Amino acid sequence: KKEKYGHSPKLATFRGVHFPQLQAGLQNQGQIGQLEGHYLLCSVKPGAGSVGGVWRKNLQPGDVLAAHPHVLWYSRDRVLSRSKRSMAFNDPNYPKQWHLHNDISRGMDINVTGVWERNITGKGVTVVVVDDGVEHTHQDIQPNYSAEGSYDLNSNDPDPMPHPDLHSDNHHGTRCAGEIAAVPNNSYCAVGVAYGSKVAGIRVLDGPLTDSLEAIAFNKHYQVNDIYSCSWGPDDDGHTVDGPHPLGKAALQHGVIAGRRGFGSIFVVASGNGGQYNDNCNYDGYANSIYTITIGAVDENGRMPFYAEECASMLAVTFSSGGKRLRNIVTSDWSMQQGTGCTEGHTGTSAAAPLAAGMVALMLQVRPCLSWRDVQHIITFTATKCDNSSDWRVNGAGFHHSHQHGFGLLNAWRLVNAAKVWESVPFLVSYQSSVMKEEEHIRTYPDELVRTWKVSAADLRQSGMETLEHVAVTVTITHPCRGNVEIVLVCPSGMTSVIGARRAIDRDAAGYQDWTFSTVRCWGEKAEGQYTLKISDHSKMSAVGVLKQWKLTLYGSSMTYSEVKDRQRVVEEAMSGKYLDSSFSLPCPPGLDIPPEIISPFTSNRLHSGVVVSTFALQQEGPWFASRLSRDLSAWSLHVLPVHAWVFSGYSGFLPQSKNMLRLIDYSKLPVGVNV
Repeated sequence: KKEKYGHSPKLATFRGVHFPQLQAGLQNQGQIGQLEGHYLLCSVKPGAGSVGGVWRKNLQPGDVLAAHPHVLWYSRDRVLSRSKRSMAFNDPNYPKQWHLHNDISRGMDINVTGVWERNITGKGVTVVVVDDGVEHTHQDIQPNYSAEGSYDLNSNDPDPMPHPDLHSDNHHGTRCAGEIAAVPNNSYCAVGVAYGSKVAGIRVLDGPLTDSLEAIAFNKHYQVNDIYSCSWGPDDDGHTVDGPHPLGKAALQHGVIAGRRGFGSIFVVASGNGGQYNDNCNYDGYANSIYTITIGAVDENGRMPFYAEECASMLAVTFSSGGKRLRNIVTSDWSMQQGTGCTEGHTGTSAAAPLAAGMVALMLQVRPCLSWRDVQHIITFTATKCDNSSDWRVNGAGFHHSHQHGFGLLNAWRLVNAAKVWESVPFLVSYQSSVMKEEEHIRTYPDELVRTWKVSAADLRQSGMETLEHVAVTVTITHPCRGNVEIVLVCPSGMTSVIGARRAIDRDAAGYQDWTFSTVRCWGEKAEGQYTLKISDHSKMSAVGVLKQWKLTLYGSSMTYSEVKDRQRVVEEAMSGKYLDSSFSLPCPPGLDIPPEIISPFTSNRLHSGVVVSTFALQQEGPWFASRLSRDLSAWSLHVLPVHAWVFSGYSGFLPQSKNMLRLIDYSKLPVGVNV
């Protein structure tokens, strides 16, 4: 209570209802909160208003209260010194971490400090950085390091410490790990977005990368690791078409089914840095997979940087480096060779993906039972528009999306508040059309080859699909210069997606052999209706390309359109923080104990046990390997050594010089109720 006339109020406890305030020259202001028998008494102005001559006799109110038989206790109320628990870290480079708190451009940060103030820091969540190693002895990383979630697949040992190299570029994983979980208040370097989380490392990019090695990495320690942060992918050169091979694809699928005790591993991938080559992330099979969260970058002004790629499968963006006059990301750095332990130069979508992974860790702290699809939905529901010059369109469900920024900027406050009230989405279901054999010439722009496929209510009845999540189109096209081909998909609502963008320097004559393009731009829309595929040739030659065949695949759930709208309303109502600040909590089902026998190792010598999910009859000879490029702006391409491998129906193995084990999955042994 405010003081009156310069005199402090009194706090008093009375035995009974006879108040002595008049005798003490005080006025009773009523009970103090819910404390029965405790009252606030305030002094009245001395003089005519005083009672009993208290002030004229120099008798203080406290003297009267102390002598009164009904007063058990009293105290003079005083103004207390209290400080808001704002985020004032002593890490010397924290003031430079504009992406966490931007004092120059308000709103151009991830809006995380309010989450931290509520002690939400990623506690109980483990993020693994799949990369070139993590310097886990680093003083910003060591306190949060998870040895249980780590492994070195390049050297086949448990220690993912990066190895010094001639180019000094094996700092990449350490930088990403610092972005996620660098500890605060140690008077060193910087702070991670989820500084209460654990961070692990899987070293896999510092050597030959095979399909089997990649598959092992995606599932390594997947009951310890919750989130897999992958800041790498195929070459960003404007003419590569590549992605996970059969085993990598199987591992991604297995991770979302069996990882995190059935809630699903969460794979966060960088969209790529090929913007200056007119590259597009729909030619990256990691970025357009339904099992991954594809994250692009914006600069500190919220605009698309020169290196950033666009695509219809982009889910969202977050902050990273921009042009020469714009700031980069400040994070931990390795201390080997020329490293100083701290850097102000982390760049590219490599820096964006770990920020997203850290924000997902914050979400999982408040709601550990979010499934991998719940996380995708929450990103879709909460991302915010940025850069109004982009090609934003509102789809039939009310979500805004652009090819440059996905559904928009990730906002930690919005993500965490939505996670708090989120109820798990229904099971994933899919619909696949028949394969349409065409053998049709592709017309020269502005003409176009148009094909349609109608999905009826009867087609969807068996699966129960109501609304869409991902939509995929798989095509086989021949063309002497495939970069001239543009492919557009129109959903029943009229929402348009450029799923196959033109690429000026892609002069490859291989065309597209069963390549799958995907889009998230129709998310939440009704699945029923006519889908239209438009293909045009922007070369000067006429009718040189041929559409050989195509098929349509829809992924969604039984969530109705009205239920989508209801969820949008619930999410927006939560943004005030009222649920985060309360004891409100939705029940969280326990995870499943995934039996170990569903995973069976075999070596190059013999198959120990297990059932092969699918067989591979590949018409390939020679080494089976892939080049994967780190997605910062100073990355070097990997030197790939020959690996002698063979894969044939029912068996896969490597020659004895490869000690890596392949993990085969028997999905028939999964427990009933695993939510995919």
